[in-house]
Amino acid sequence: MTDSSTGKPAASSGPGIVKILRNRILQGLFVVLPLYITWIVIKWLYDTVSGALISPIAQFLLDTWYPDGADPEQAPVWIINVAATLAAIGLVLGVVFLGGMFFRSRTHRLVDWILRSVPGVSTIYSAVSNVISAISTSQDAQKFQRVVLVQFPHPGMKVPAFVTSECQDLNTDRTILCVYVPTTPIPTSGYMLLVPEEEVVAVNWDLEETLQAIVSGGITVPPKVIYDQPVEIERLKESEPRLPESGDANEGPATGEGSSS
Repeated sequence: MTDSSTGKPAASSGPGIVKILRNRILQGLFVVLPLYITWIVIKWLYDTVSGALISPIAQFLLDTWYPDGADPEQAPVWIINVAATLAAIGLVLGVVFLGGMFFRSRTHRLVDWILRSVPGVSTIYSAVSNVISAISTSQDAQKFQRVVLVQFPHPGMKVPAFVTSECQDLNTDRTILCVYVPTTPIPTSGYMLLVPEEEVVAVNWDLEETLQAIVSGGITVPPKVIYDQPVEIERLKESEPRLPESGDANEGPATGEGSSS
């Protein structure tokens, strides 16, 4: 087809429509996939709990209340659907409560060491333990005072760090910050550094934004960041080559006050 006014071929809208459809499909996947995966996980958990706990508990209740035997299909619905479910929930909560009594105890450390020492099992156990520890990090976020940037692992590079406490240098009376530098993608492991307060940069990120950026490997990093200190900015400006002003360029060579005749 040609444009009647210019005689040039008219631009086809085909590629534009294809691009719009492709973007809509990708955006739809971003909406549908999390919902579908969440439903799959919840269904898997329910089927697992139902087969491992609810069904045996329901059979136990039937055997207790009906010693002579009862057909599960003819048993009251509340025994299978209500009583067994509540009993399973109570059993799980009881086991979790008992496990909390041994949290970070000598027994917990012993079991943790044994599972981490078994080949094959250690890989699965360590991965699950690290993920749970990463999730629990958000509960300990209130222990961090603020987010700063520190030069690490060498000058010229900066990483986000959490200020946990501060102390005073006995020789210079300078304020020394105790900062925690988390690693990606598991922020529960990292480094503890002592950095002078004047050498850190107060960043404009909050704790939640920083943790999300670390866990995602920088994918969810905020679009803007305060990277340089005011002193560093002034130093950068001074190091830039100074261009001659227009008045200086128009001035001629200097001449003396008197002239020889």
